Amino acid sequence: MKNISQEPLSKISVHDIRNWLSHNNSIQNIVDAYVVVLEKYICVEDDVYDYEIGTVEYNSARLKSDEWFSLMKELQKQILDEMRSEGYTIPDKGYYYAMIPFMKRFGYRDGSGWWIKE
Repeated sequence: MKNISQEPLSKISVHDIRNWLSHNNSIQNIVDAYVVVLEKYICVEDDVYDYEIGTVEYNSARLKSDEWFSLMKELQKQILDEMRSEGYTIPDKGYYYAMIPFMKRFGYRDGSGWWIKE
């Protein structure tokens, strides 16, 4: 039986995703990557709180979290830029809710902070 608490993308690095997207950069692929990278970021960010600040383990977890966060923000920016080019209005805050109809077009529904594949 699969461990449902297993970290997403456990054998895939930020570099792997960037490399794949450099050859597969359709908006659908960007949206799909964004969804899994967001999930990965949330999981690795949670790991940071397992360690005492300043320890080697904390610093390693923080570095990993920062790498995934950076990729997540890059993909999010690409999505928001695409939305703007299509005429969507994106508020400065609360843009998650503005993303719902766009994400629905690409097969995802709002899962209260997560994007769930339909």
